[in-house]
Amino acid sequence: MLIGLAYALLWAAALVYIVHAAIGRGWVGRVATGLTVTAWGMLTGGLVKRGLASGHWPLASRYEFALCFVWAIVAVYLLLEASWRERRAGPFVLAVALLVATYAVTRSSTEKALMPLPPALRSVWLQVHVLTAMVGYAAFAVAAGLGVMRLVQRAAPLLIGGAGGGKEIERTMERAVALGLPWLTLAIITGAIWAQNAWGRYWGWDPKETWALITWLWYLLFLHVRPLRSWRGKRSAWLAVAGFSLVLFTFIGVPWLVRTVRLESLHGY
Repeated sequence: MLIGLAYALLWAAALVYIVHAAIGRGWVGRVATGLTVTAWGMLTGGLVKRGLASGHWPLASRYEFALCFVWAIVAVYLLLEASWRERRAGPFVLAVALLVATYAVTRSSTEKALMPLPPALRSVWLQVHVLTAMVGYAAFAVAAGLGVMRLVQRAAPLLIGGAGGGKEIERTMERAVALGLPWLTLAIITGAIWAQNAWGRYWGWDPKETWALITWLWYLLFLHVRPLRSWRGKRSAWLAVAGFSLVLFTFIGVPWLVRTVRLESLHGY
């Protein structure tokens, strides 16, 4: 119930953010922020309720991780909004959050059902590894939203501000990637330690491990080329958007590929 209400409120918040961007009224922006905070609070309550009912952290399936992923995206965005004092990124970042949220709410009832934690996941490394990945992914999601915002700004500068506004969007996008990369680094390191404890090896070129590494290298490339004048503007925005497509493929595409092609993988999701 709480999760469904949170999903509906995120849609309402995104629409109000669009209205705010169109008419520029301060009170409309405050309503949009209020709706987003309320949605985040309801999602928090839904995750806590689910965790208490199942007896473990809600990180045991792709459905639960997707919900936590949305929770983290919204949290990072709200922190960004508070520090940047700018609400025009709201429609773009919430669009990314709603993409992940829609994936979650459209899962089958079997996938949504509460289940005991599998023995392989009964480790303190589950929380450490998954939570660090979640924060990193959330920061990249915010960067992708800002990337789309920058592309729209270049196509319609009067809608989102002129060149100066574009430079500010790019700086904020870079900050989001710079926040996410250390967290993804920690996720890979903690995952390797957990793999050594569980399977007796730190790295096995499992499809999930391989694509996590590709994602990490992509964002490392982003930070390395960003200072170059030729990679600013449209190119850096596309790098941020393409990077998040790698995140989604690592999260959703790799498990699908493992099942479809019957690749060997020790990762459940």
